[in-house]
Amino acid sequence: MLRSLPFPKFKEKVSIFIIIVLLFTCIYFYLNHLQQTYDSARWSGERCISELTSIKYQLNVVSDYKDHIDKLLTETQKAHEAEKERYNDIIDSCVAMKQQTAMCQSQFEDLQVECKKVREDYNKVLKEIEKSKSTG
Repeated sequence: MLRSLPFPKFKEKVSIFIIIVLLFTCIYFYLNHLQQTYDSARWSGERCISELTSIKYQLNVVSDYKDHIDKLLTETQKAHEAEKERYNDIIDSCVAMKQQTAMCQSQFEDLQVECKKVREDYNKVLKEIEKSKSTG
C-alpha cells in the first residue's frame, strides 16, 4: 500500500506539468495571435498613411492644375472682352463711315447739279457774248 501513494503524486505532477505546458502553449498562441494582429494593424496603418500621402499629392496636383485653368480662363475672358469692345468700336466706326459716305455722296450729287447749272449759265453767257459780238 505504500507503493500506491507515490504513484498518485507522480500522476498529479504529470497532470500539473501537462496543464502548465498546455497553459504556456495557449499563452504562446495567444501572444503570437496578438503579434500578428498588431503587425497587420501596423501594416494597414502604414498602407493607409501611404495612400493618404499619395491622395494628398494628387489633390495638390489637381489643385495646381485647377488654379492654372482658372487663370487661363480669366485671361481668356479678359481677352474676349477686349476683342468684343474692339469689335464694337470697329462696327461703330463702320456705321460712321457709312453715314459719312452717304453724306459725301449727297454733297457730290448736289455739287454735280450746281456744276451743271454753272456750266449752263456759262454756256448762256458765252452765247450772249457771241451774239453781242456778232451784232455789234
